[in-house]
Amino acid sequence: MSKPKLWMTIPVTTAVLLALAGCGGGQDTQSSSADNTPPAVGEQAQSGSGGADISNGTEDKTDTTETTGSAGSGTSSSNLETGSNSQAKPSVNDVIQDVRSQLKMKNASLPTSFTLAKGKNLTASIPSNASDAFRIDFYTTDQPVAVNDDSLTASGSKVPVLASYEVKSYQDPNSTDIFPETDLKDIPKDMTVDLGHGIQGMVEGAAGSQYLTWEEGRWTLQIRSVSEDKMNNPGIAKKMVDYLESHTLPVPKDKGFVNVEYPSGGKSVDVTISWQDGKQIHQLHTHQVPLDALGMVVSVK
Repeated sequence: MSKPKLWMTIPVTTAVLLALAGCGGGQDTQSSSADNTPPAVGEQAQSGSGGADISNGTEDKTDTTETTGSAGSGTSSSNLETGSNSQAKPSVNDVIQDVRSQLKMKNASLPTSFTLAKGKNLTASIPSNASDAFRIDFYTTDQPVAVNDDSLTASGSKVPVLASYEVKSYQDPNSTDIFPETDLKDIPKDMTVDLGHGIQGMVEGAAGSQYLTWEEGRWTLQIRSVSEDKMNNPGIAKKMVDYLESHTLPVPKDKGFVNVEYPSGGKSVDVTISWQDGKQIHQLHTHQVPLDALGMVVSVK
């Protein structure tokens, strides 16, 4: 004899309460964590082709500009990124504030914008730190690394230096040989090149090198490359001039000099940007392409 089946009846009001409590099956729920992540601020990338050009590829580079001040503040979303077993990724602004807090020089001006490869972190070491002079080496790392961490300067360290920035004080800044003497008022026609925006450059060759020099305000800018490489110095200069039409370099008290040198082969570049500020001389050195170097100096504050 078969046992009678037992049926359980749930009151309508109970079923409704269960549905409202989210117990229903087959319904997708959407996480709000993505909505809470702010977009990166100040992201900018520029296209180019290796050392022979003056800008970086848009697919691999992200300009992580950090802006602070009463007018507003920018915080890259990168400073919110965390790994399952890693610390929070510091923003560029975090690193600059950390460096500034450790400097002995009061009210020091520092670069605040760097073009980093996607997924890379910025950090720094301070090999020289005095009340009247300092030097900072900026690095890119795969994982967050604290400012002045021993791994950055350890013997055999392979952490790449992004740029070096230093400030020195002089009794007579004009006594240095950092700033070349140039006179571009009367350039011979056969040595003149039009760089756009009403700016004329002077081209010349000497000892197997080709030079292109021009002036913008108190700044002298020069590109040197090996003659046999036949690099397009005027093309590089025109892009630099275009960039500086909408971006402002610091105003030197007397002189400023942008020196761009391409070693033999033109696959790499050495950029040094120097300027006077009273009795101080600021200098940035990098192997990054010229537009990235200019961007670092434009961001100094």
